Amino acid sequence: MANRTINQLRAPSAALVLPVLAGIAWMAWVGAPTAWPAINAAALLVALACARWVPLPRKQSGQLFLAGALVALMALTALAGVELDGVRRWIALGPVRLHTGYLVLPLLVVLTSRLPSRPAGLLLGAALLATLAQPDRAACYALAAAVCIHALHRRDWPAIGALVVAIASCIAVLTRADPLQPVRFVEGLQADALAANPLFGALLTLATLAPLALLRGGDRPAQPLAAFLLIAGLCAFAGPYPSILIGYGAAPILGFGLALAALRAR
Repeated sequence: MANRTINQLRAPSAALVLPVLAGIAWMAWVGAPTAWPAINAAALLVALACARWVPLPRKQSGQLFLAGALVALMALTALAGVELDGVRRWIALGPVRLHTGYLVLPLLVVLTSRLPSRPAGLLLGAALLATLAQPDRAACYALAAAVCIHALHRRDWPAIGALVVAIASCIAVLTRADPLQPVRFVEGLQADALAANPLFGALLTLATLAPLALLRGGDRPAQPLAAFLLIAGLCAFAGPYPSILIGYGAAPILGFGLALAALRAR
């Protein structure tokens, strides 16, 4: 049983480990604040432990409750999270701020892939509205990509409704001002690396595609997760959006680990 679990997690874990290690190497090489690659490394260890050992609900009722709690956390963050220039996307864990969307949405898209269509569609729609309220363009686009995969799988009215909300949210979030200035080593790492060292930049660009490894096993719940992580990563090439997994930020790493725990809990 233990060997089977390890085999199931091998390719998904590689999709997590490779971009994080590539980002740590780049940050260390170009002189990022020492604590930042160290925090990412610690988050990676915690995420791998979560993927292997954290018990998540196997019964549908437990999965529904957990998914609802995740959406509630997204909404609470939009209302009362850590505020920066009018934007609320974070919760505080001691001195570390965690981006709520990247912490909980990877797990949410795995959980909703196993729920009945109606609650799954409602939860995904509510999560999209929460990203709009924060506002968070990259998380909104990434979640919309996951909803597209969800709709392709389900092809029913609740899934179509969630897809309509996704399209509307992506349009509406463009009208919301994002006053935050990009932070070096958080946003645009791939572009910075390509300009400074094309070889290293190419490596980081390839690492951005690592979530495609989630598709290797043909596990259907892994497909919306792969879409979410891939689009979130590619957003870094389109504007001042976080270079998730590669740049500084514990939340996407921890969120990926929790999603892997959910993939294990079938």
